Amino acid sequence: MTIRVGLIGCGLMARAHLPGYQTTGERVEIVMCCDNNEQLAQTHAQNIGGDIVVTSDWEQVIANPNVDAVDICSPHFLHAPMVLAAAKAGKHILLEKPMAMNLTEGQQMVDAANAAGKVFMVAQNQRYLPEHQPIKDWLDQGAIGRVIAARIDGNQFLSRAYPKGHWLFSKALTGGGVIRTTAIHKIDLLRYFLGEVKRVTAFYSTSGLNPEMDNEDVATIAMEFENGALGEAFFTFASYQNPIPTASHELVILYGSKGMINNINGWNMYSTELEAYSSAMTPMGLPNADYTQSFVREVGHFLDCIETGQEPLTSGRDNLNTIAVIDAIYQAAETGKATTVQRI
Repeated sequence: MTIRVGLIGCGLMARAHLPGYQTTGERVEIVMCCDNNEQLAQTHAQNIGGDIVVTSDWEQVIANPNVDAVDICSPHFLHAPMVLAAAKAGKHILLEKPMAMNLTEGQQMVDAANAAGKVFMVAQNQRYLPEHQPIKDWLDQGAIGRVIAARIDGNQFLSRAYPKGHWLFSKALTGGGVIRTTAIHKIDLLRYFLGEVKRVTAFYSTSGLNPEMDNEDVATIAMEFENGALGEAFFTFASYQNPIPTASHELVILYGSKGMINNINGWNMYSTELEAYSSAMTPMGLPNADYTQSFVREVGHFLDCIETGQEPLTSGRDNLNTIAVIDAIYQAAETGKATTVQRI
């Protein structure tokens, strides 16, 4: 079976997804490219090659009976209307993160996909990084004992990466700044590693270093997990330099009752239980933030789920609990109170 895919949004993330489709051979055929900038869609179609229909109207993609699945890489405010329309039209859906502007939208999207009986997968690509599955296995096997705490960190400078007036600077178009746009990656990963988040506290601010931005671009977050572990997070879109010596410029430290794991200068582990890791922090021999591979694996998993009917690792249903954490973080920051995360 050849799965016919329509791409909605042909910017940065669509280009990131493309290697995933290019490595699938005859499993998939890209039949439509859509972007509100039709020239961008045309260029993307030319780069792919073949007989691809180009349009600036996303509704044409969803209405096309020759499209089996859509890959949505649009601004956040369009996610819900596009997913709801795609589900109603009987399309399988791969959706870029963040899944939704809020939990209510997310639940509507999941309900619509369930009613249609179609695969709905959220592109939380960090779960598909080649190193993260082995780390998950180590944790599940108790290599560092019970995880008691975790730290995550990320530093970017948004106005150096995107032009003035870009939609990422607008709260109305994104539903939130550095928390919903970037911290969500690592928060979702911690859910994968440690389980569900029970409650959160948070502070955020807007630095003024990103002109005309009305989103938060600095945030600090504390989390309590259902298993008792504590989490600390710091993320900013206003960092002149990146002080974190990791391949992705994002920090992950997992503290256990019998050791620890971190990604500083490669993935390393100390374990009182494993002789090979018991003398010092020792390299684990894992890949390190090969994002191209994460997208290849992500797209491959999406196609697998369409073919087999299995629920994706990053299904819409699962990702509701990530969106619930994000919503709770905003509520905690706005009220100044620790906030219990709504469980879905």
